[in-house]
Amino acid sequence: MMRSLSSFLDGIYRLGGLLAGVGLVCLCLLVLYSILARLLGLYAGGATDFAGYVMATATFLALADTFRTNGHIRVQLLVQKIIGTPRRVIEILCLAIMSGATAYLAYYLARLTHDSYDFGERSEGADAVLLWMPQTPVAFGAALLALSVLHTLIQALFDYDAVNPETSGHEGPNEV
Repeated sequence: MMRSLSSFLDGIYRLGGLLAGVGLVCLCLLVLYSILARLLGLYAGGATDFAGYVMATATFLALADTFRTNGHIRVQLLVQKIIGTPRRVIEILCLAIMSGATAYLAYYLARLTHDSYDFGERSEGADAVLLWMPQTPVAFGAALLALSVLHTLIQALFDYDAVNPETSGHEGPNEV
């Protein structure tokens, strides 16, 4: 059951990564539109603002999948020299600290989004977008990251091979 839940969650993280890829394509199109509009002397409206919203959305939606596939840069100068139980303890401690930090980030981004909704805050650009709209996918991406880190922490606590792939002979879901 835990493996199927883990596979389901990994699928959600991959979906976030796919949506981030779509966002990057949209970002590229917005930048091209802005450049062409300037060259042709046309008004590009809030293209720059929307490019910023899309960039933030793509960044946060990609974080969970990137974390689970070991795409984040990690400093392992200390941990790579340690083996066995001490390494496992350090990795679990690091994952626990990161779980707290990402949960804190997700909570406050969700709170910011809710406050923007409650107060009807709008952007200061020419289009005056309601800020909760671009903030919602960013908060969702932060929540996905927090979930992926917690997911990895739980795997580390209950499945030693998932954290120490060199001791098991196979690659785990996340080497911390």
